[in-house]
Amino acid sequence: MARRDLSSRDASSVASSELEYVIRSGKDKTEPVKTISVQEALADKRLYKAKSDREVTRVLFISQNTSLLNPTKQSLDGYLNLSELFDEVHILILRQGIPPKNPSLRVADNIWIYTISTTFWWWSPVVALKLLEEQLVFASGFRADLIVARDPFESALVAYKIGEKYNRPAQLHILEEFQSAGFLRRARNNIWRRYLARFTIPHFQSVRTTTESLLTYIKTKFNPSDIQTLPKFQDYESLITATERIDLKDKYRPHIVFLLFVGKLDAQSRFVDALQATRFVLRNPRVALLVLGDGKARSEFKRRVKAIGVEKQVVFESKAPSAVPYLKSGHILVVTDTDADSEELVLKGAAAGIPMVMTKTEFRADTFINGVSAYMCEPGDQETFTGYIDDLLNKPELRDKFTKNAQAMIRQKFHTDPGSYRESYRNSIEEAFFVDAQTSPE
Repeated sequence: MARRDLSSRDASSVASSELEYVIRSGKDKTEPVKTISVQEALADKRLYKAKSDREVTRVLFISQNTSLLNPTKQSLDGYLNLSELFDEVHILILRQGIPPKNPSLRVADNIWIYTISTTFWWWSPVVALKLLEEQLVFASGFRADLIVARDPFESALVAYKIGEKYNRPAQLHILEEFQSAGFLRRARNNIWRRYLARFTIPHFQSVRTTTESLLTYIKTKFNPSDIQTLPKFQDYESLITATERIDLKDKYRPHIVFLLFVGKLDAQSRFVDALQATRFVLRNPRVALLVLGDGKARSEFKRRVKAIGVEKQVVFESKAPSAVPYLKSGHILVVTDTDADSEELVLKGAAAGIPMVMTKTEFRADTFINGVSAYMCEPGDQETFTGYIDDLLNKPELRDKFTKNAQAMIRQKFHTDPGSYRESYRNSIEEAFFVDAQTSPE
Protein backbone atom coordinates (compact mmCIF):
# COMPACT_ATOMS: atom_id res chain seq x y z
CA MET A 1 0.00 0.00 0.00
CA ALA A 2 1.33 3.39 -0.95
CA ARG A 3 2.17 5.73 1.91
CA ARG A 4 1.65 9.46 1.97
CA ASP A 5 4.02 11.86 3.65
CA LEU A 6 1.63 14.13 5.52
CA SER A 7 4.38 16.10 7.23
CA SER A 8 4.44 18.62 4.39
CA ARG A 9 0.80 18.42 3.36
CA ASP A 10 -2.37 19.23 5.26
CA ALA A 11 -4.49 16.09 5.84
CA SER A 12 -7.69 18.00 5.18
CA SER A 13 -6.32 19.04 1.80
CA VAL A 14 -5.77 15.37 0.99
CA ALA A 15 -9.34 14.60 2.03
CA SER A 16 -10.66 17.41 -0.14
CA SER A 17 -8.70 16.15 -3.15
CA GLU A 18 -9.95 12.62 -2.65
CA LEU A 19 -13.53 13.77 -2.39
CA GLU A 20 -13.11 15.72 -5.63
CA TYR A 21 -11.85 12.58 -7.33
CA VAL A 22 -14.74 10.52 -5.99
CA ILE A 23 -17.17 12.94 -7.64
CA ARG A 24 -15.45 13.11 -11.01
CA SER A 25 -14.56 9.44 -11.30
CA GLY A 26 -18.13 8.40 -10.56
CA LYS A 27 -19.89 10.99 -12.65
CA ASP A 28 -20.51 8.73 -15.66
CA LYS A 29 -21.47 5.61 -13.71
CA THR A 30 -25.03 4.31 -13.88
CA GLU A 31 -24.66 1.43 -11.40
CA PRO A 32 -26.19 2.00 -7.93
CA VAL A 33 -23.61 2.89 -5.32
CA LYS A 34 -23.38 1.14 -2.01
CA THR A 35 -24.30 3.42 0.89
CA ILE A 36 -21.17 4.25 2.85
CA SER A 37 -20.18 7.00 5.20
CA VAL A 38 -18.37 10.12 4.06
CA GLN A 39 -15.43 9.15 6.23
CA GLU A 40 -15.14 5.81 4.39
CA ALA A 41 -15.37 7.51 1.02
CA LEU A 42 -12.61 9.93 1.95
CA ALA A 43 -10.42 7.11 3.21
CA ASP A 44 -10.63 5.17 -0.06
CA LYS A 45 -7.32 4.86 -1.93
CA ARG A 46 -7.57 7.30 -4.86
CA LEU A 47 -5.28 8.81 -7.44
CA TYR A 48 -5.71 12.58 -7.35
CA LYS A 49 -6.56 14.28 -10.63
CA ALA A 50 -5.68 17.94 -10.81
CA LYS A 51 -8.67 19.80 -12.26
CA SER A 52 -10.08 23.24 -11.75
CA ASP A 53 -12.84 23.61 -9.15
CA ARG A 54 -14.75 25.75 -11.65
CA GLU A 55 -15.55 22.65 -13.71
CA VAL A 56 -18.08 21.47 -11.12
CA THR A 57 -20.94 22.99 -9.13
CA ARG A 58 -21.06 21.81 -5.53
CA VAL A 59 -24.34 22.57 -3.76
CA LEU A 60 -25.39 22.17 -0.14
CA PHE A 61 -29.13 21.83 0.47
CA ILE A 62 -30.43 22.37 4.00
CA SER A 63 -33.91 21.07 4.69
CA GLN A 64 -36.35 19.70 7.25
CA ASN A 65 -37.95 17.43 4.66
CA THR A 66 -37.10 13.89 5.78
CA SER A 67 -38.26 12.43 2.45
CA LEU A 68 -34.82 13.43 1.16
CA LEU A 69 -33.46 10.60 3.31
CA ASN A 70 -34.83 8.14 0.74
CA PRO A 71 -31.75 6.04 -0.10
CA THR A 72 -32.78 5.46 -3.74
CA LYS A 73 -33.72 8.97 -4.88
CA GLN A 74 -33.22 12.48 -3.54
CA SER A 75 -35.59 14.93 -5.21
CA LEU A 76 -36.74 18.46 -4.49
CA ASP A 77 -39.88 18.24 -6.61
CA GLY A 78 -40.67 14.53 -6.77
CA TYR A 79 -39.47 14.35 -10.37
CA LEU A 80 -35.90 15.54 -10.77
CA ASN A 81 -33.13 13.51 -9.18
CA LEU A 82 -30.58 15.77 -7.50
CA SER A 83 -27.79 13.53 -8.73
CA GLU A 84 -28.67 14.65 -12.28
CA LEU A 85 -28.82 18.36 -11.47
CA PHE A 86 -25.39 19.09 -10.01
CA ASP A 87 -21.91 17.61 -10.04
CA GLU A 88 -21.74 17.32 -6.27
CA VAL A 89 -24.62 17.46 -3.80
CA HIS A 90 -24.57 17.64 -0.01
CA ILE A 91 -27.89 17.45 1.84
CA LEU A 92 -28.26 18.40 5.50
CA ILE A 93 -31.50 17.25 7.16
CA LEU A 94 -32.67 18.91 10.38
CA ARG A 95 -35.14 16.95 12.47
CA GLN A 96 -36.27 16.23 16.01
CA GLY A 97 -36.21 12.83 17.65
CA ILE A 98 -33.79 9.96 18.17
CA PRO A 99 -30.22 10.58 16.90
CA PRO A 100 -29.49 8.72 13.62
CA LYS A 101 -27.17 5.71 13.63
CA ASN A 102 -25.33 7.06 10.57
CA PRO A 103 -25.37 10.87 10.62
CA SER A 104 -23.15 11.06 7.51
CA LEU A 105 -23.78 8.86 4.47
CA ARG A 106 -22.80 8.69 0.84
CA VAL A 107 -25.92 7.46 -0.99
CA ALA A 108 -24.86 8.01 -4.61
CA ASP A 109 -21.75 8.72 -6.63
CA ASN A 110 -22.17 12.44 -6.08
CA ILE A 111 -24.59 12.75 -3.13
CA TRP A 112 -23.85 12.90 0.60
CA ILE A 113 -26.53 13.14 3.27
CA TYR A 114 -25.97 14.47 6.78
CA THR A 115 -28.60 14.19 9.48
CA ILE A 116 -28.83 15.97 12.81
CA SER A 117 -31.49 15.29 15.41
CA THR A 118 -32.29 17.37 18.48
CA THR A 119 -34.86 17.29 21.27
CA PHE A 120 -35.78 20.94 20.84
CA TRP A 121 -36.40 22.51 17.43
CA TRP A 122 -34.62 25.74 18.32
CA TRP A 123 -31.37 23.89 19.12
CA SER A 124 -31.05 22.29 15.67
CA PRO A 125 -29.19 25.24 14.02
CA VAL A 126 -26.43 25.02 16.63
CA VAL A 127 -25.95 21.28 16.09
CA ALA A 128 -26.19 21.68 12.32
CA LEU A 129 -23.47 24.32 12.18
CA LYS A 130 -21.19 22.11 14.25
CA LEU A 131 -21.74 19.14 11.91
CA LEU A 132 -21.02 21.25 8.82
CA GLU A 133 -17.77 22.46 10.35
CA GLU A 134 -16.74 18.85 10.94
CA GLN A 135 -17.79 17.43 7.57
CA LEU A 136 -17.44 20.15 4.92
CA VAL A 137 -14.59 22.40 6.02
CA PHE A 138 -11.15 21.59 4.61
CA ALA A 139 -7.89 23.52 4.48
CA SER A 140 -9.05 25.09 1.20
CA GLY A 141 -12.21 26.35 2.88
CA PHE A 142 -15.86 25.38 2.84
CA ARG A 143 -16.59 22.53 0.44
CA ALA A 144 -19.85 23.75 -1.12
CA ASP A 145 -19.91 26.53 -3.72
CA LEU A 146 -23.58 27.35 -3.19
CA ILE A 147 -25.96 26.94 -0.24
CA VAL A 148 -29.72 26.45 -0.62
CA ALA A 149 -32.11 26.63 2.35
CA ARG A 150 -35.40 24.84 1.73
CA ASP A 151 -37.41 26.75 4.33
CA PRO A 152 -37.20 30.23 5.88
CA PHE A 153 -36.90 28.89 9.41
CA GLU A 154 -34.13 26.76 10.98
CA SER A 155 -32.71 25.79 7.57
CA ALA A 156 -32.47 29.43 6.53
CA LEU A 157 -30.70 30.38 9.74
CA VAL A 158 -28.06 27.69 9.20
CA ALA A 159 -27.61 28.66 5.52
CA TYR A 160 -27.26 32.33 6.37
CA LYS A 161 -24.70 31.73 9.14
CA ILE A 162 -22.51 29.28 7.23
CA GLY A 163 -22.71 31.34 4.02
CA GLU A 164 -21.70 34.50 5.84
CA LYS A 165 -18.80 32.81 7.58
CA TYR A 166 -17.31 31.26 4.43
CA ASN A 167 -18.45 33.90 1.92
CA ARG A 168 -20.67 31.55 -0.09
CA PRO A 169 -23.76 32.63 -2.05
CA ALA A 170 -27.03 31.37 -0.60
CA GLN A 171 -30.53 30.98 -1.95
CA LEU A 172 -33.76 30.64 0.02
CA HIS A 173 -36.70 28.47 -1.06
CA ILE A 174 -40.08 29.30 0.49
CA LEU A 175 -42.44 26.40 -0.12
CA GLU A 176 -45.43 27.10 2.12
CA GLU A 177 -47.68 30.00 3.02
CA PHE A 178 -46.15 30.63 6.45
CA GLN A 179 -48.17 33.82 6.88
CA SER A 180 -51.49 31.92 6.75
CA ALA A 181 -53.61 30.81 9.71
CA GLY A 182 -53.35 27.21 8.51
CA PHE A 183 -49.59 27.28 9.00
CA LEU A 184 -50.00 28.24 12.67
CA ARG A 185 -52.41 25.35 13.24
CA ARG A 186 -50.07 22.72 11.81
CA ALA A 187 -47.52 22.82 14.64
CA ARG A 188 -47.37 24.32 18.11
CA ASN A 189 -44.02 26.01 17.48
CA ASN A 190 -44.94 27.57 14.14
CA ILE A 191 -45.77 30.92 15.71
CA TRP A 192 -42.09 31.21 16.69
CA ARG A 193 -40.99 30.00 13.24
CA ARG A 194 -43.01 32.81 11.71
CA TYR A 195 -41.01 35.32 13.76
CA LEU A 196 -37.79 33.55 12.75
CA ALA A 197 -38.72 33.91 9.06
CA ARG A 198 -39.00 37.67 9.48
CA PHE A 199 -35.37 37.64 10.61
CA THR A 200 -33.93 35.24 8.03
CA ILE A 201 -35.63 36.34 4.79
CA PRO A 202 -34.01 39.82 4.65
CA HIS A 203 -30.58 38.11 4.71
CA PHE A 204 -31.20 36.42 1.32
CA GLN A 205 -30.98 38.33 -1.94
CA SER A 206 -31.93 35.27 -4.01
CA VAL A 207 -35.34 33.80 -3.15
CA ARG A 208 -37.51 31.19 -4.85
CA THR A 209 -41.18 30.47 -4.11
CA THR A 210 -43.66 27.82 -5.23
CA THR A 211 -46.54 30.17 -6.07
CA GLU A 212 -47.12 33.62 -7.48
CA SER A 213 -49.04 34.66 -4.37
CA LEU A 214 -46.04 33.81 -2.19
CA LEU A 215 -43.78 35.67 -4.59
CA THR A 216 -45.98 38.78 -4.39
CA TYR A 217 -46.04 38.63 -0.59
CA ILE A 218 -42.27 38.21 -0.22
CA LYS A 219 -41.55 40.87 -2.84
CA THR A 220 -43.88 43.37 -1.16
CA LYS A 221 -42.72 42.62 2.38
CA PHE A 222 -38.97 42.07 1.91
CA ASN A 223 -38.11 43.03 -1.71
CA PRO A 224 -35.12 40.73 -2.41
CA SER A 225 -33.14 41.66 -5.52
CA ASP A 226 -33.66 38.25 -7.18
CA ILE A 227 -37.03 36.58 -6.64
CA GLN A 228 -38.79 34.07 -8.92
CA THR A 229 -41.12 31.11 -8.73
CA LEU A 230 -39.46 27.72 -9.08
CA PRO A 231 -39.96 26.07 -12.48
CA LYS A 232 -42.76 23.50 -12.63
CA PHE A 233 -43.04 20.35 -14.70
CA GLN A 234 -45.83 17.96 -15.53
CA ASP A 235 -46.42 15.94 -18.67
CA TYR A 236 -49.66 17.76 -19.43
CA GLU A 237 -48.89 18.12 -23.12
CA SER A 238 -49.90 14.49 -23.65
CA LEU A 239 -53.29 15.29 -22.10
CA ILE A 240 -53.78 18.33 -24.31
CA THR A 241 -53.11 16.34 -27.47
CA ALA A 242 -54.72 13.05 -26.34
CA THR A 243 -57.49 11.73 -28.58
CA GLU A 244 -58.72 9.18 -26.04
CA ARG A 245 -62.45 9.80 -25.57
CA ILE A 246 -65.58 7.95 -24.57
CA ASP A 247 -69.11 8.20 -26.01
CA LEU A 248 -70.87 9.19 -22.82
CA LYS A 249 -74.25 9.65 -24.51
CA ASP A 250 -74.18 6.08 -25.74
CA LYS A 251 -72.89 4.58 -22.48
CA TYR A 252 -75.17 6.48 -20.11
CA ARG A 253 -78.44 6.80 -22.02
CA PRO A 254 -80.74 8.73 -21.91
CA HIS A 255 -78.48 11.48 -20.51
CA ILE A 256 -76.86 13.91 -22.94
CA VAL A 257 -75.14 16.45 -20.65
CA PHE A 258 -72.50 15.23 -18.18
CA LEU A 259 -71.05 16.79 -15.06
CA LEU A 260 -68.05 15.04 -13.49
CA PHE A 261 -66.93 14.57 -9.90
CA VAL A 262 -63.57 12.78 -9.53
CA GLY A 263 -62.09 11.84 -6.15
CA LYS A 264 -61.93 9.44 -3.24
CA LEU A 265 -65.25 8.79 -1.54
CA ASP A 266 -64.01 8.80 2.03
CA ALA A 267 -64.57 10.78 5.21
CA GLN A 268 -62.54 13.72 3.87
CA SER A 269 -64.44 13.87 0.57
CA ARG A 270 -66.46 17.00 -0.19
CA PHE A 271 -68.81 15.12 -2.51
CA VAL A 272 -71.84 16.31 -0.55
CA ASP A 273 -70.91 19.90 -1.41
CA ALA A 274 -70.84 18.95 -5.09
CA LEU A 275 -74.19 17.21 -4.74
CA GLN A 276 -75.77 20.25 -3.10
CA ALA A 277 -74.36 22.56 -5.78
CA THR A 278 -75.72 20.41 -8.65
CA ARG A 279 -79.03 19.23 -7.17
CA PHE A 280 -81.12 21.79 -9.06
CA VAL A 281 -79.65 21.14 -12.52
CA LEU A 282 -79.97 17.40 -11.85
CA ARG A 283 -83.74 17.79 -11.88
CA ASN A 284 -83.37 17.92 -15.65
CA PRO A 285 -83.51 14.27 -16.83
CA ARG A 286 -81.02 15.03 -19.62
CA VAL A 287 -78.27 15.99 -17.12
CA ALA A 288 -76.16 13.42 -15.24
CA LEU A 289 -73.49 13.66 -12.57
CA LEU A 290 -70.83 11.00 -13.12
CA VAL A 291 -68.94 10.15 -9.94
CA LEU A 292 -65.53 8.56 -10.63
CA GLY A 293 -64.03 7.09 -7.50
CA ASP A 294 -64.60 4.73 -4.63
CA GLY A 295 -64.18 4.65 -0.88
CA LYS A 296 -65.71 3.71 2.46
CA ALA A 297 -68.23 6.56 2.31
CA ARG A 298 -69.67 5.52 -1.05
CA SER A 299 -72.72 3.80 0.45
CA GLU A 300 -73.46 6.82 2.62
CA PHE A 301 -73.20 9.15 -0.38
CA LYS A 302 -75.58 6.93 -2.35
CA ARG A 303 -78.11 7.27 0.49
CA ARG A 304 -77.71 11.06 0.34
CA VAL A 305 -78.37 11.00 -3.41
CA LYS A 306 -81.51 8.92 -2.94
CA ALA A 307 -82.71 11.16 -0.12
CA ILE A 308 -82.88 14.20 -2.39
CA GLY A 309 -84.49 12.24 -5.22
CA VAL A 310 -81.82 12.40 -7.94
CA GLU A 311 -80.61 8.77 -7.90
CA LYS A 312 -81.46 8.39 -11.62
CA GLN A 313 -79.24 11.36 -12.44
CA VAL A 314 -76.17 10.41 -10.36
CA VAL A 315 -74.03 7.54 -11.67
CA PHE A 316 -71.30 6.08 -9.42
CA GLU A 317 -68.59 4.65 -11.67
CA SER A 318 -65.83 2.85 -9.79
CA LYS A 319 -64.55 0.61 -12.59
CA ALA A 320 -63.22 3.28 -14.92
CA PRO A 321 -59.55 2.36 -15.59
CA SER A 322 -58.67 6.02 -16.22
CA ALA A 323 -60.36 9.37 -15.69
CA VAL A 324 -58.74 10.83 -18.83
CA PRO A 325 -61.41 9.73 -21.35
CA TYR A 326 -64.08 11.22 -19.08
CA LEU A 327 -62.15 14.48 -18.69
CA LYS A 328 -61.83 14.66 -22.48
CA SER A 329 -65.52 13.91 -23.04
CA GLY A 330 -67.45 15.51 -20.18
CA HIS A 331 -69.05 18.95 -20.18
CA ILE A 332 -68.14 20.34 -16.74
CA LEU A 333 -65.77 19.17 -14.00
CA VAL A 334 -67.04 19.98 -10.50
CA VAL A 335 -64.21 20.16 -7.93
CA THR A 336 -65.22 20.70 -4.30
CA ASP A 337 -62.31 18.80 -2.71
CA THR A 338 -59.25 20.83 -1.71
CA ASP A 339 -56.67 18.13 -0.95
CA ALA A 340 -53.43 17.50 -2.86
CA ASP A 341 -55.07 15.01 -5.25
CA SER A 342 -57.70 17.55 -6.22
CA GLU A 343 -55.03 20.18 -6.90
CA GLU A 344 -53.48 17.77 -9.37
CA LEU A 345 -56.95 17.00 -10.78
CA VAL A 346 -57.68 20.62 -11.74
CA LEU A 347 -54.42 20.77 -13.71
CA LYS A 348 -55.27 17.55 -15.52
CA GLY A 349 -58.74 18.91 -16.17
CA ALA A 350 -57.28 22.11 -17.60
CA ALA A 351 -54.97 20.15 -19.89
CA ALA A 352 -57.74 17.75 -20.94
CA GLY A 353 -59.89 20.72 -21.91
CA ILE A 354 -62.93 20.30 -19.67
CA PRO A 355 -64.45 23.54 -18.27
CA MET A 356 -64.31 23.62 -14.46
CA VAL A 357 -66.15 25.03 -11.48
CA MET A 358 -64.02 24.62 -8.37
CA THR A 359 -63.65 25.59 -4.75
CA LYS A 360 -61.08 28.34 -4.44
CA THR A 361 -57.69 27.56 -2.86
CA GLU A 362 -54.45 29.55 -2.78
CA PHE A 363 -52.95 27.30 -5.42
CA ARG A 364 -55.94 27.58 -7.75
CA ALA A 365 -56.19 31.34 -7.34
CA ASP A 366 -52.51 31.48 -8.25
CA THR A 367 -53.00 29.27 -11.32
CA PHE A 368 -56.39 30.18 -12.81
CA ILE A 369 -58.19 33.44 -13.49
CA ASN A 370 -61.79 33.43 -12.34
CA GLY A 371 -64.18 33.87 -15.24
CA VAL A 372 -61.37 33.53 -17.78
CA SER A 373 -59.91 30.00 -17.45
CA ALA A 374 -62.25 28.56 -14.78
CA TYR A 375 -64.91 29.48 -12.26
CA MET A 376 -63.82 29.59 -8.60
CA CYS A 377 -66.03 29.87 -5.52
CA GLU A 378 -65.25 30.57 -1.90
CA PRO A 379 -65.48 27.44 0.29
CA GLY A 380 -69.08 26.79 1.32
CA ASP A 381 -70.62 29.25 -1.14
CA GLN A 382 -73.05 26.79 -2.73
CA GLU A 383 -75.29 29.48 -4.20
CA THR A 384 -72.46 30.90 -6.31
CA PHE A 385 -71.30 27.38 -7.18
CA THR A 386 -74.79 26.51 -8.48
CA GLY A 387 -74.99 29.76 -10.45
CA TYR A 388 -71.63 29.12 -12.13
CA ILE A 389 -72.64 25.59 -13.15
CA ASP A 390 -75.91 26.87 -14.62
CA ASP A 391 -74.01 29.61 -16.45
CA LEU A 392 -71.61 27.16 -18.09
CA LEU A 393 -74.37 24.75 -19.05
CA ASN A 394 -76.23 27.49 -20.90
CA LYS A 395 -73.22 29.10 -22.62
CA PRO A 396 -71.30 26.78 -24.97
CA GLU A 397 -69.11 29.70 -26.07
CA LEU A 398 -68.03 30.24 -22.44
CA ARG A 399 -67.08 26.57 -22.14
CA ASP A 400 -64.95 26.91 -25.28
CA LYS A 401 -63.31 30.03 -23.85
CA PHE A 402 -62.43 28.25 -20.59
CA THR A 403 -60.98 25.30 -22.49
CA LYS A 404 -58.72 27.41 -24.71
CA ASN A 405 -57.54 29.69 -21.90
CA ALA A 406 -56.87 26.86 -19.44
CA GLN A 407 -54.80 24.90 -21.95
CA ALA A 408 -52.86 28.04 -22.86
CA MET A 409 -52.15 28.56 -19.15
CA ILE A 410 -50.85 25.00 -18.83
CA ARG A 411 -48.49 25.47 -21.74
CA GLN A 412 -47.27 28.79 -20.37
CA LYS A 413 -46.77 27.89 -16.71
CA PHE A 414 -45.59 24.28 -16.86
CA HIS A 415 -42.53 22.84 -18.58
CA THR A 416 -43.46 19.88 -20.74
CA ASP A 417 -39.98 18.92 -21.94
CA PRO A 418 -37.94 17.09 -19.26
CA GLY A 419 -34.61 18.35 -20.55
CA SER A 420 -35.76 21.96 -20.71
CA TYR A 421 -37.28 21.69 -17.25
CA ARG A 422 -34.09 20.22 -15.77
CA GLU A 423 -32.03 23.03 -17.29
CA SER A 424 -34.44 25.71 -16.05
CA TYR A 425 -34.45 24.30 -12.52
CA ARG A 426 -30.66 24.16 -12.34
CA ASN A 427 -30.31 27.65 -13.82
CA SER A 428 -32.85 29.05 -11.38
CA ILE A 429 -30.77 27.81 -8.44
CA GLU A 430 -27.41 28.79 -9.91
CA GLU A 431 -28.71 32.32 -10.49
CA ALA A 432 -27.68 32.92 -6.87
CA PHE A 433 -24.04 33.01 -8.04
CA PHE A 434 -24.69 36.09 -10.16
CA VAL A 435 -26.82 37.84 -7.56
CA ASP A 436 -24.05 37.41 -5.03
CA ALA A 437 -21.47 38.80 -7.47
CA GLN A 438 -23.63 41.86 -8.16
CA THR A 439 -24.38 42.63 -4.52
CA SER A 440 -20.96 41.87 -3.00
CA PRO A 441 -18.80 44.89 -2.16
CA GLU A 442 -15.85 45.60 -4.43
